[in-house]
Amino acid sequence: MLRYIRSATPLVLWLWASLALGIPNCPFPGAAFPKPTNLAESPTMQAALKNLTAAFKTYDETPSNNPNGTSWSLQVFSASSDEALWEHYHTAKNLLDQSSDFTVGPDTVYRLGSLTKIFTIMTFIAEAGDTRWNDPITKYVPELQPLAARAQSDLVMNVDWNSVTLGGLASHMAGIMRDYALEGELTQEHNQTVLMGQGFPAAPVNQVPTCGEAILCNRAQLFAGLAIVPPSFVPSNTPAYSNLAYQLLSYALETITRKSFTQMVESDIIQRLGLNRTYYRQTPPHSFGVIPPGNEKGWNFSLGESSPTGNMYSSISDISSLGRGIFRNTVLTGAQTRRWLKPAATTADIYEGLSYPWGYRRIRLGPEGSGLANRIVDSYNKAGSINQYASILILLPDYNVGFDALLAGGWPGNANWNMADTIGPILLPALEAAAREEADENYAGTYSAAGSVNSSITLSTDPNKPGLGVERWVSNGKDMMSVAVRYALYAGVTGPSIRLFPTGLETGGGSGSGSGKKVAFKAMIENTDNTDHGDSMFSTNCGTWVSQTVTVYADYPLDQFVFTLGADGKAESVVPLALRTSLSRKA
Repeated sequence: MLRYIRSATPLVLWLWASLALGIPNCPFPGAAFPKPTNLAESPTMQAALKNLTAAFKTYDETPSNNPNGTSWSLQVFSASSDEALWEHYHTAKNLLDQSSDFTVGPDTVYRLGSLTKIFTIMTFIAEAGDTRWNDPITKYVPELQPLAARAQSDLVMNVDWNSVTLGGLASHMAGIMRDYALEGELTQEHNQTVLMGQGFPAAPVNQVPTCGEAILCNRAQLFAGLAIVPPSFVPSNTPAYSNLAYQLLSYALETITRKSFTQMVESDIIQRLGLNRTYYRQTPPHSFGVIPPGNEKGWNFSLGESSPTGNMYSSISDISSLGRGIFRNTVLTGAQTRRWLKPAATTADIYEGLSYPWGYRRIRLGPEGSGLANRIVDSYNKAGSINQYASILILLPDYNVGFDALLAGGWPGNANWNMADTIGPILLPALEAAAREEADENYAGTYSAAGSVNSSITLSTDPNKPGLGVERWVSNGKDMMSVAVRYALYAGVTGPSIRLFPTGLETGGGSGSGSGKKVAFKAMIENTDNTDHGDSMFSTNCGTWVSQTVTVYADYPLDQFVFTLGADGKAESVVPLALRTSLSRKA
């Protein structure tokens, strides 16, 4: 993998080169700078995108990636532009039933597999909101009520369906089986002679599914089978991936809305976002898709009642539009999107967890001891695969940027994740650098009060530190930095630091950065000379988030700053709220 990301080294080094003295700054979780909006014009980003192109030129030519037998489409996208920031396409040589001049492009259709689940949950929230997450599934799927009664006498062999919530299903915390009869049911894949030769006993006739892969199960057959299947875990205990959960969620939503799930996903998501090459249950025309040799059956195959788990088809341009729609709150409200893009469960990997149904990955931008050691970027990821197709969508909310990949053919195992691992180390450092450079242009500088009032503040950015740094802060002739540190911490602090971070609170100026727009920042006031608790079991270096708004003057917090922007998006003034004085930015 290093041979693919070697070109990213200069961008990574600027993040990791400088080791901090004392404890690294602990920013508030979330973006360190306002989300960048001028990425297409950023020299830092353009250099990174050239490195991506070079990395995938190598990737395309590497035999172990099976470039002759696998086609792929990739894009990097931003909420601030309808055009892809970067795109890359590779067409396998041995395509089936395609004209000789066929090439993969932005509108080429692939199957998505489990990436379908993002459409399923987005449809659920759009129709029913997210306030029902703690409701039991038995409230909305009556077939589960008699099965739940069985659990009262035997919790080991019967799922406690009354304790399985909608949120538990959405976050893979329900403790139920992965699939019913579709995948992994050996009686659907081998005859009894083969299985008994491997050591299995003869299967009880009344427990062998009569439907599954060859003959899809209808709703009645599913619930008849679920009466036999035991739970995997007690509900709400540990993550256990489940496709079945998403089929049950679609049934619940149909009960809540009295509409068909197909109708809802098509009207709420596909039509609303203008996804003209996205299909839920209908098979797209062959001419739209990339179909590997011998995979016509895999292209046409429908999951039937299980479609909400992984049946969809789409193009890379449509998946990028889906990502933009999430960032822009086109379908969901801003509050719903923020709640959706938050962790719901943890896994055995300390940097990994689950959401609804996102996987999330916590990515450290600097090594231990560096000034960015505590700068964490949370990514939200969903991958999928179905027969010879694979997909992945990765969202980076700190920047309102994402990237995606769709593959078809004889791709090596985890090829979608390998592509993400190639893109990430090149893209993330450049995004953080571009965001800092844009923040420096828009916010850094000295702000002063009008007339004879001796009040001012000087802000700057540092490539090796998160947020806007307060270099100097004077109020009515007094050193306000020392005053703020004393009230927020204590006297005698030897490593004082005040850095400002975006709060997400904005008003005015329309939907863009029009004149008069107000943007709030929060100060993190800390002592970087504190005792290092990096090796402690319970203590932490980053408990600083608990100290927000600890100092208030006449109801206004000392650590809150409100900037007013001009029509060009650049700050014209700032008001430290507690001090109630507008400071104008020097030209």
